[in-house]
Amino acid sequence: MKSNKLILIILFATFFASCDSELEIDPRQNEDATVTLSTESGIMNILTGAYAIAADGDVYGGRILTSADLLAQTGITATTDFRWRGTFAECRQMYSKTMLVNNGFVQQIYTRNYQIINAANIVIENIDKVQDPAKRATMVAEATFLKSLAYFELVRFYAKPFEAGQANSQLGVVIRPNAIYDFTIDLAKERSTVSEVYALIISGLNLAFNDLPEDNSFYADKYAAKALLARVYLQQGNYPAARDAAHEVIENSGRTLSTKYADAFNHDVNQSEDIFAIQITKQTGENEVTNLYASENNGGRGGDIEIRATYLAKFTDINDERRNFNYINPDNGRRLTSKYTNQFGDVQLMRLAEMYLIRAEANFREGTFLGNTPLADINLLRTRANAANFLTVNLASILRERELELAMEGFAIHDLKRTKRSIDVFADGSKLIPYNDNTLVFPIPLREMDTNSKITQNPGYGS
Repeated sequence: MKSNKLILIILFATFFASCDSELEIDPRQNEDATVTLSTESGIMNILTGAYAIAADGDVYGGRILTSADLLAQTGITATTDFRWRGTFAECRQMYSKTMLVNNGFVQQIYTRNYQIINAANIVIENIDKVQDPAKRATMVAEATFLKSLAYFELVRFYAKPFEAGQANSQLGVVIRPNAIYDFTIDLAKERSTVSEVYALIISGLNLAFNDLPEDNSFYADKYAAKALLARVYLQQGNYPAARDAAHEVIENSGRTLSTKYADAFNHDVNQSEDIFAIQITKQTGENEVTNLYASENNGGRGGDIEIRATYLAKFTDINDERRNFNYINPDNGRRLTSKYTNQFGDVQLMRLAEMYLIRAEANFREGTFLGNTPLADINLLRTRANAANFLTVNLASILRERELELAMEGFAIHDLKRTKRSIDVFADGSKLIPYNDNTLVFPIPLREMDTNSKITQNPGYGS
């Protein structure tokens, strides 16, 4: 099963170093690394290594998703959808909005993403070693896609939310335009603006879309780039561009919705709805979403993240399969999602249902009907879930549908920020955490602050 995915671990353990730097060539491997950078197979292996870093549980193998979910909840009130019940102090800090600059998970997300960026830069800078022009173009496009994905997560977690009137002055994250081969030199650099980071992401994804093939096995293809573009544009509030990108994926990618809602999850190989997924095997690592969301019998820790009754109450139809797509852990009585019950199942980063939701919201906001009406797109998902169709929709019902369809898939904090909503701390609304609160932004990790003399820390975390 998934034996061809074993290539994802080639060179990962030997060429790429630990999380102590953005991407470090292990001193014991310096001679081999020199050879690697001079051969076509070596450059191909570095690209494979970039995918392997992305598959790590610290980032797209799970923790990117669970961190976004936990940031949108709070431990003070029973009005939020989920409760943290685990023992990881790092997750509890996210949940309780008490993050410290030495939070290990925050550090790993930061470090791994910069490892991806540096590996991608190495591929791009050494692509002349690849002989076939078509292969060169595809590899550069894949590297650029991975780099864009990494910058997008970094700017969403480590910077204030994109706001059109402020993005030119808000600090984003450090942009590393060139590969780093020598970590003994001075690499100090200040953060670029949020606007500059988003511009880099969008230009990179447009390049990737133009040069990626329509079919690229389980690697990034043309429509993975376009789907990510739709998500980026939505986060910016650029609704016409988000609508158009989502529509193109729906119409031209060849993806189709799974027949049943349950069929969209717990796969060992990509299914019809998957646009881009992280491939997990017994050899390549652990599905960290399952680890935190599942019972012991399903490969998890017992249910560190528990569903509350407030989430179930959001459904207007008790027959909605999404409402009932959960189970009670017999060992501790916790209600857990059924989205993650396969310890070595793929981690889905983009699926087609999201594109319908983006198109519906963007069409509604713009008063357009590209592809279909917002009502028809929303009812398509509700019909699949065996939920009663709506007669009309408004913005609130469309946004609620995102919560019901995409819950526990890493959207929560990002949707809260882009729609400028708050977290209710108390049930009576007497205390709120606003969308742009300092506590909803990750600190720049202590290790980066200690080694980068030019970087500015986020507000609320000291200098």
